[in-house]
Amino acid sequence: MNPHKIAEKELKNCGYVVKRRGSNHDIYYNDQTKSIIHLKRHDFDEDDLRYIQKEIKCYEKRMEDES
Repeated sequence: MNPHKIAEKELKNCGYVVKRRGSNHDIYYNDQTKSIIHLKRHDFDEDDLRYIQKEIKCYEKRMEDES
């Protein structure tokens, strides 16, 4: 599976939904954490996947700290 598909799957599994699709980025929004993540549509590689995974964890950790 390519990195872009993995990132989409992980975002959806963590409660993110597509808020808007643009020509260069898709905007994912999580209503529970009130967070937005921009997902590149072109030239997406392993580094971008690691960045997305880090952002997901950052928002989840922030929500745990606020609880």
